[in-house]
Formats: sequence, C-alpha cells, structure tokens
Amino acid sequence: MATLSLRLSAQLDARLAEEARARAVPKSLLAREALEEYVARSRRERRLAELTRAAGALDPAEAAALAAEALPLDNEALGDGEHGENTLDELGDG
Repeated sequence: MATLSLRLSAQLDARLAEEARARAVPKSLLAREALEEYVARSRRERRLAELTRAAGALDPAEAAALAAEALPLDNEALGDGEHGENTLDELGDG
C-alpha cells in the first residue's frame, strides 16, 4: 500500500479526528474512503461529460434511435422491465 502525506488545517484535522472517534476507526481509513469516493465521482462526472459531448454531436434522429434502443436496458436495470416497455413519447421526449 502506498503512503501519502498531506497537510490539513487544524479545523479539518479536528473534524476528521472527531469523526474517526465517533466511528471508532483510524483517520487514515476515513481519508482513504473520502479519496476513493472523490476519485470515483470525478471519473463518473468526466465520463458523463464525454457522453454528453458525444451525444451533442449526433444527428437528432440518430440520437432518438439510440435512446429508444437503450430504454429497455434502462428499464431492466431499474427493475421496470416487467412492467412493459415505455416509448420516448411516454417519457416526454416525443
């Protein structure tokens, strides 16, 4: 496991110590969890921005066709697949 040194303000260190005591875990665990969450969120946001840029470059008809193709997969992932398939009109996109 790699080691990282960083400087914290006294206020942040106090809040981190308080949270560590409340959860009965080391401060390093809380810092690791926070960094993992930040990096994952940052990656998701970057991918979403890339997808948004790519979608903006599509022809509107092509974008609608891709959305219609993906909708059943979205429904399945959300557990709505057994309730029938929605159309783009039903979603307010039509």
